[in-house]
Amino acid sequence: MSAIKKLPTGVPGLDILTYGGIPQGRTTLITGKSGAGKSILSLQIACNLARLGIKTIVLSIEETAEDLVATADTLGFDLAGRVKDGTVVLNDLTRPLDGPTHVSGSFDVEGLVHLVTDVVKKSGATAVVLDSVTALFSPRPSEGHMRSHFFRLVSTFRQLGLTAIMTAEAPADYGQLTTLGVEDFVCDTVLVLRNLVDGERRRRSIEVHKYRRSPHYKGEYPCTMTLQGLTVFPLDARQGDELSEDARYPSGVQGLDAMTHGGWLRDSIVLVRGPSGSGKTTLAGMYARAGAMRDERVIYYGFEETKPILLRNFAKVGLPLKELEAAGNLRVECRYPEATSPEDLLVQLRSGLASFKPSLIVVDSISSIEHSTSERGFRQFMVGLSSLIREHSRSALLIQTIGTFVENDVAPAYLSTIPDAILLMNYARKSQGLERTMAVLKMRGSQHASDEHRMTIVSGGLAVEPLGKQFA
Repeated sequence: MSAIKKLPTGVPGLDILTYGGIPQGRTTLITGKSGAGKSILSLQIACNLARLGIKTIVLSIEETAEDLVATADTLGFDLAGRVKDGTVVLNDLTRPLDGPTHVSGSFDVEGLVHLVTDVVKKSGATAVVLDSVTALFSPRPSEGHMRSHFFRLVSTFRQLGLTAIMTAEAPADYGQLTTLGVEDFVCDTVLVLRNLVDGERRRRSIEVHKYRRSPHYKGEYPCTMTLQGLTVFPLDARQGDELSEDARYPSGVQGLDAMTHGGWLRDSIVLVRGPSGSGKTTLAGMYARAGAMRDERVIYYGFEETKPILLRNFAKVGLPLKELEAAGNLRVECRYPEATSPEDLLVQLRSGLASFKPSLIVVDSISSIEHSTSERGFRQFMVGLSSLIREHSRSALLIQTIGTFVENDVAPAYLSTIPDAILLMNYARKSQGLERTMAVLKMRGSQHASDEHRMTIVSGGLAVEPLGKQFA
C-alpha cells in the first residue's frame, strides 16, 4: 500500500497530531458543539492551503461571504487577499433572511454537486471547504435519503480529486459525533473540537477521532483560540536533533553551585519547591540576574506580583534588574493567571521563545497557575510547558510554593518526573529565629550534595553554607 499523501494545515501543533496534515484528495470532517471553533479552523486550513498555491473553494452555508472575510481577516488569515488573487473561490450559499422559507418536495443535493463541479472546472481548484453540512441538510431529510445524499457529495469530491474539509454540529461533547449521525463513517479523517467547562473555566481541546491509513496521536490535546487562530499543544517532549550541551552554568548562588558540583546542567529544568518565605523568589531573581550579566537572554515570567513591585523588591535586596532589562538581555513579564487560561499562557511562552530566543526561563510561580485551573488543566499546562522547553532546548527554573514545611508536602507523581533537578528550600523555627535550609533532592546526570545546607537572605541575595559553618 502506497503512503498516503498529506497537506499541511498550517495550524500550530495540529500537523504534529496528524503526522503531517490532512489527507490529500480525501474528506476531513471537523465536528463539535456550537462555539467549539469549527468554522475558524476550517478557514484557517483553507487560507493556509491557498498560501501553498492550492486553489480552494469555500462554500459558506451558515455565514455570508462578508462575515467570513471579516472573521478570517480579524485573525490575520488574509482571506480577502486570497479571494482577490484567486487562490480562494468564495461561494455564498446562505439563504435569504428577508422572507419566510417554504419547503416543497424532497431534499436534493444534485444542485450543489453541479455547482462544485462547475467551479472546479472553471477555477482549477483542488480543495474545498463546506461550512457546514448541518446547515446544508436543514431541514433534515429522512435518514436513508440523507445517507444517500451525503455519500453522493463525498463521492463527487473524490471523483473531482478534491481535498475536502467539512464542518458539522455535534449534539454533545462526547458520544454521537454529529447531529446527522452518518458523516463520520464516510470521511477519512475526523477532528473533534471541544469547549468544555472545567471547574470555573472553559477548556478547549482537540482530538483526532480517526485517520484512515495513517498513524495519529490518540486522545484529547489542549488548544486555544489566539489572535492568529487556533493553536494546538501536542504535549510531546520533542527535541532538536542536536545533542544537549555537556556543560554547566552558574546558578548565581556560590554555595549552591558547590552543592551541584559546578552549577546546573544546560538544557535542564530545575524545580524549586518550598513554603512561602523560604527565599524562592530571591533565588529566581539571582538566577535571572546572573544569566543576564553573562550576556545570556533571560525571560522572567512573574505570576504573583505586578512588575513594578517585583522589580522594587529585587532592588531592595541588592538585585537591580532594570538596567539589565534596558540593555536587552532580560525581559520581565508579569500577569495574573486568573486573567487568562493555561493554554493562553502557553501561547505567550511559545511566542516569547520564538521572538526573544532566551537561553534561560524563569516561571515564578507554577503554583499560581495551579490554583487558577483544574487538576487536569494544570497537569496539561506542566506537560505543555516542559515540551516547549525541550523542543527549544532551553534551561528553565520553575518555582513552586507548597505547604508550611517541605516534609509534609507530597508532589504529584507527574510533577516529580518532569524536572531534571529538584531543589528544596525550607525553614525551621529555632529559639534564635528561623533557620532556612536548602537541599538538592535530585539532579539527573550529575553528582550533588545530599545533605541540607544552611541559607540566609543577605544583601545581594542568598548565602549558602554547609550546616555547622558560620557565615562571615
